[in-house]
Amino acid sequence: MNISIITQLLLVIAILTTGIVYGTNVFFAIVGKKAAQLSKDSSIADVSGHTHLVADKRMPPVGISGMISTIAFIVLKGFSHTPAILAACAFLCLFSHLVLYLTIAKPINTKMSAAAIKNITLPDIRQLQQKWDSIIYIRAIILTLAMVTLIMACLNL
Repeated sequence: MNISIITQLLLVIAILTTGIVYGTNVFFAIVGKKAAQLSKDSSIADVSGHTHLVADKRMPPVGISGMISTIAFIVLKGFSHTPAILAACAFLCLFSHLVLYLTIAKPINTKMSAAAIKNITLPDIRQLQQKWDSIIYIRAIILTLAMVTLIMACLNL
């Protein structure tokens, strides 16, 4: 298989997997945040807790695949080419998103998931949800930039 086809496949994988993470975050920025604000504490505890439980198991392989395929594309393409530079910008966005997720969202997800498993409503559930929501727009914007730069890289192949 020639290197051009491999780099194209890597970029397609990067776009598709990043698109899954992007779409999930944009959905929660546009819909989920407002729905949580309108919900009862017990509903937030149950639905958000179980959502985080499932998502924290299923989403990491998707995000990791996006990051790995982006890095592999950059390495194979070489930094002297515009698509690789654009992909590097996308990777920086993906890495920034990961840092926000690991430092702010993940600890909240863990608390909410543990409570949902035990079928309890944490006394600070609304504050936890508000803290989680406080970065969802930022995460969505960062992932929008990642998607745009990956698509631009594809268009510049």
